[in-house]
Amino acid sequence: MGIRDLTKISMMTAVMAVLGAIPPIPLPISPVPITAQSIAPMIIGGLLGAKRGFLAVVLFVFLVACSLPLLAGGRGGVGVLFGPSGGYIIGWMLVALSVGYVVQKMKKRTFLNVFCVNLLFGLGLLYICGASYLAATTGVSIKEAFGMTLAFIPGDVLKAILATFITLRVLRAVPTI
Repeated sequence: MGIRDLTKISMMTAVMAVLGAIPPIPLPISPVPITAQSIAPMIIGGLLGAKRGFLAVVLFVFLVACSLPLLAGGRGGVGVLFGPSGGYIIGWMLVALSVGYVVQKMKKRTFLNVFCVNLLFGLGLLYICGASYLAATTGVSIKEAFGMTLAFIPGDVLKAILATFITLRVLRAVPTI
């Protein structure tokens, strides 16, 4: 891995950190707020591929674990990873890895193809990780935890559309990324 790869990884980690400056929107039905940061792993994976995208999100999570207040609402520290939203944060790494891998392997990157990848892996995988961890940490049933994710679906579908648009535009403008 060269200096260019490290620079790309650092830049995408910084983008994810900047998205944390957008305040979270708390939901009365869930202890997990709506944040703008959940769009970042889809974009990062789509742009950097599986390995570099995964490393960018791992770096971000490491910085959060080191108590840097990079999460929405100025949160940070190891405690956040063990709280109700910890599964979503851990899931971001898997999202970047899986979206990156599939987009990297695509022969033809159309809007519909990349959007479906973002829905399946960017949202589906994230909901599985997040709701499972939420159920484990809060004591609610897995059915209730998945029920809580229903409130996130409309906004997250919009994030998947935006992530697809950004990914394809950047890849067309800078194909060597």
